[in-house]
Amino acid sequence: MHASTQDFQVFYKAVGVAGGALTAGGAGDAVEVTGGAVDRNGFDFAQLLFTGTTNCAAGQTLKATVKVAESEDGVTFGPDETLANAVTVVAGATAPQSFCLRVDLRVANRKRFVRLKVTPDLSAAGTDTAQWGAALVLGGADEFPVR
Repeated sequence: MHASTQDFQVFYKAVGVAGGALTAGGAGDAVEVTGGAVDRNGFDFAQLLFTGTTNCAAGQTLKATVKVAESEDGVTFGPDETLANAVTVVAGATAPQSFCLRVDLRVANRKRFVRLKVTPDLSAAGTDTAQWGAALVLGGADEFPVR
């Protein structure tokens, strides 16, 4: 079956995880942010997109850690599994920089609900800043749209 752009929402589903502002060594920096329970039923894979802009001084970095946990009921989650550990997203420069980190996740073999955790971490102390957001995009829908 040929999918058109009108079918996009049937094949893919995006859900917000979290986002915010951070200042190196201050508000939001190196703080783990936990997203809500996501029902992955009917989808085979997912991608977490961690995106935003940052002002990192030369020689400084923005790193991200991404974890996932699973649940049968969306309430009681098992232990976290690290998907990306302190991955360098931006290496410093003088101008504002945009970034996007993509983390792939196969969900077909997981429990019905997943929950993601993101920890953004700026290396400088007090000077670097960032605005960020994260979304989980579910894909590979089990059912095709009816025409």
